[in-house]
Amino acid sequence: MPVGFRDIVGKLRQQIQDGRYPPGACLPSEAEMVKDFGCGRDTIRDAMAVLSNEGYILRRRGHLTIVRTRPAPTVLELPPDAQITARPITLTESDAIGCGPGIAMLEVTTPEAGTITYRGDEYVLITPPAR
Repeated sequence: MPVGFRDIVGKLRQQIQDGRYPPGACLPSEAEMVKDFGCGRDTIRDAMAVLSNEGYILRRRGHLTIVRTRPAPTVLELPPDAQITARPITLTESDAIGCGPGIAMLEVTTPEAGTITYRGDEYVLITPPAR
């Protein structure tokens, strides 16, 4: 039975989480993964796109694929009047911060501070309970 990209994502994600590929380590090349998983190059590319979008790896055309350091998210407590909007990252933002195009951006707007943008994979936003 052919290996699907979801199977590859699951296996590589587990290997990253288990430390087989620690932060800073290089993943095997596409050609090596095609051979190891017995699938096509497009399947490998689809799997790499998912892992990049999830923030596990850094990919740049013509370079090795590197496992990202995934720090614990920063918890920010927001004021009760904060408005939160989630949106996809733009290509300009993605290039500037060196991440994949699938990262969510969180825009927090308050009357005092205006709008501040946070990476969705690095922050957890909480608001005080309603009274």
